[in-house]
Order: sequence, then C-alpha cells, then structure tokens
Amino acid sequence: MARGGDVRPIIVKKVKKSAAAHHGGAWKVAYADFVTAMMAFFMLLWLLANPDKDRLKGLAKYFSPTVADSAPSTPVSNTAPGAGGPTRRSEADPSASKGQPTFEVTTAGSARGGTADVPATMRVMASELMVALEATPQSQGKKNVDVQQDRQGLRITLMDTDQQPMFKSNTAELNPYARTLLTKVAKKISTVGAQIAIEGHTDGAGGQSDANWLLSGQRALAARSALVAGGVTPDRFAEVVAMGATQPVYPDQPNRAENRRISIVLKGQTSALPSDTSFKF
Repeated sequence: MARGGDVRPIIVKKVKKSAAAHHGGAWKVAYADFVTAMMAFFMLLWLLANPDKDRLKGLAKYFSPTVADSAPSTPVSNTAPGAGGPTRRSEADPSASKGQPTFEVTTAGSARGGTADVPATMRVMASELMVALEATPQSQGKKNVDVQQDRQGLRITLMDTDQQPMFKSNTAELNPYARTLLTKVAKKISTVGAQIAIEGHTDGAGGQSDANWLLSGQRALAARSALVAGGVTPDRFAEVVAMGATQPVYPDQPNRAENRRISIVLKGQTSALPSDTSFKF
C-alpha cells in the first residue's frame, strides 16, 4: 500500500469555448459607400444612354442657376436713316477716368454668382478671339476690345477710342478697321451654336434725342450685317437692340469715345429653376 506522501494530485483542465470576438461595424460603412457609388455610376450611365435630349437639357439647366438681367433695352425694328449727336473726339477727356467702367462693375457682380452657364468651349473660343483681335493691324489691344462673362453669357465689346473709331463720324457706316474686327469675330463665333444679341451704344453728346437712339440701332444693325457677311447664319440672331446713351462705360464722362461701342452677346444657358427676384448684386 502506497504511503500518503507518494500520491500525486490529479489536475483537471477545463477549456472554455467562446464565440469569436466582435470586430465592429466599420465594414458596413465602407460597403454602404461602395454601393452608393456604384448606384450613382449606373445612374450616370443610364442618363448618358437616354435618347431624350430634352430631359438631358432640363437636367443640365437644373444645375445651372442664374439671375435674369433686368437692364432696360429697346429692340430695333424698321429704323429709318437718321443722324445722331456729333462725334466729339476733341472734347473727350484723354485722362484716366475717375470712376470704374460699368462693364467692370457688372463683371465684378456676376463673379459673385448669378452668371449664365457658359460652356468651356465658349470660354476657349473667347481666349482665342481676344488673341486674334489684339493681333489685328492698327489694333490698340484692350483699348478697343473687351471680352467678359456676364449674367447673360459672353459679352464681346468693340469700342471707339480717341485714336481709333469704329464708324465714320455721325453715321452707321463701319470703317475698314471695324469690318476687319467683326470679320474675325464672325469666324470665331460661327463655330459655337449660342444665340446672339447685338447692342448699339452711343455717347451722351446727342442726349436722349430720337436721332441718338436711331444711330445706336443702325450701328447695331450694321454690325449684324457685317457678322452675317463674315459667316454667321441669320437664324443665330435673337436680338438687335438700340441702347442709345443709357449705359455709358464711363457714367461720369458721358462724351468719352469709349461710350460709343457695339456689344455682341453670346447667350449662355439659362436656369430651369425659378429666379429669386429678391436677390441683388
């Protein structure tokens, strides 16, 4: 019989089996993001394959908010020949203006929002056009030409200077220099399908007389004829507007040569959303 001190103790090991540890739900968030991205991707493919062009255009307009331009204007129709106020080049102040030109004020306002949807192709065309116009013989560069984006679309302005007018004095007859500029403009804008509006502006020498209004309208029509001769189809023109002396570039110097100008507006896409009439620049 074994002695009590020689008995070895019996050790029983019990292994507890438990479920795998919980790893959290971070994978669910990543999976949800993946599914959402895939859904957006297939929706994009469906939209691109949709043959309904009107629906696609409506979607594009929906994401292009704009503010309508409420500037007053007078459409021109059946204008009779007339003469405006004298072109007082000698009375124009050659010194720098005291105020900011109105087209720069408009551009500054539109840069904060409310611009029309100007396609990238139109912006590229505007850059190429500016280079071509500045390379014109006898051109004074940015003194004669201004290309800006505003609330209507893309605005191309050809203006007089003390040294280089666009029209023969007191008439709506374009001089050779202006015809050269308009021919170059026509070649560029004929490649885009935007509708065109033309505005004729005069200086304040003739005041608000009928002759001044007629002259601004006749000059706008002369610019339209030059663009058509340069290759722009007649159905592209939506408006030909006589502005008279109502919107001078330099309001504090109404007789400056730069106030006599032609504006060619390539209209951008307008928004399908209702405009906020309470919004002001």
